[in-house]
Amino acid sequence: MTNYQRILIPMNLALGNGVLTPAVRRLITIEEAEITLLHVVESQPWLGRQGHAARLMSELELFAHRQLRGARITRRIEWGRPADCIVRTVVATGADVMLISAGPPSTNPAEPGAIVAEVLADSPCPVLIEWPVSPPVNRARVQPVCCAIEFDGTEEDVLGEALRAAERIQAPLILVGAVVPKGARSAILWDLDERARATAALQARVAEFAGRWAPDAEAHVGVGMTASVVSRALRLYGAGLLVTGGGPDAPMAAESECPVLYVGALTRQRAEHSRAPGRPLAAHRRSA
Repeated sequence: MTNYQRILIPMNLALGNGVLTPAVRRLITIEEAEITLLHVVESQPWLGRQGHAARLMSELELFAHRQLRGARITRRIEWGRPADCIVRTVVATGADVMLISAGPPSTNPAEPGAIVAEVLADSPCPVLIEWPVSPPVNRARVQPVCCAIEFDGTEEDVLGEALRAAERIQAPLILVGAVVPKGARSAILWDLDERARATAALQARVAEFAGRWAPDAEAHVGVGMTASVVSRALRLYGAGLLVTGGGPDAPMAAESECPVLYVGALTRQRAEHSRAPGRPLAAHRRSA
């Protein structure tokens, strides 16, 4: 098994201090990686563009020297809308993964949070999302990988990415499912017997799914909105990484808790193409 080899780091969305959490460092081996540092300039008059580009190239070189020693670095500058340029560069470089930093969501399209949301919606590769997190109290303890499972047709691909991540990190895998109330009057909110039945049914479905692809994984099921259930599970287990699909807001369940490997856009794109049944597509594609 190999880890991610071709990494795109959009500097507009990069961690200022360049510090990577232990889980992320196990997923990308800097010394073996081909890293593209991308800086996007949204608008710049042609007059003075060459001088601006030279300054940005110098800044990228300095960042690489300080934070990414040993890696093979390509510096790249694009002009245009940040999200569009970032997605195009993923395709142009054949990136295996994108590494970004994320903050709170924003309605201002010029702010990093809004750019992140747009990138997550369209990225053709997995996205590793870092945020400032507190280090674990017990550094010797192995932090598990949590995988959010939603039975929406993409669960096999999401699990395939989670299995690969857990193997690389050498961490146990926990599958997390949510019994989501259907409206404010849903019976599971007030009927304890109905809640127990719904929880047991999903627990059995998750366990059966795990038994086919990840027999050593633990299953955790909770009641509530998916983001809330996942967030509680991350705290309960002290997770070191969340792997999730879903919409672009799904990674927010892990905000300030742990990094996220987001594969939502990728799994939706895969679902549009036919595939042979039998095992998760992600595992099949990477072992070919």
